[in-house]
Amino acid sequence: MSKSSTLYEFDYNQGTIKPKNKKCSRCGRMMARHTKPGPRWACGYCGYTEFIRA
Repeated sequence: MSKSSTLYEFDYNQGTIKPKNKKCSRCGRMMARHTKPGPRWACGYCGYTEFIRA
């Protein structure tokens, strides 16, 4: 499986491509989802972090 299949959701019926990760509210780039030591979304470009609360 290619790397793009883990980063994007493909809808072949409608012909759309949607990213799985969310965008950073500060700089607009893609954020990474981390699970350890605590669940969070982190931007590697600007350093913005959102902690996920259950």
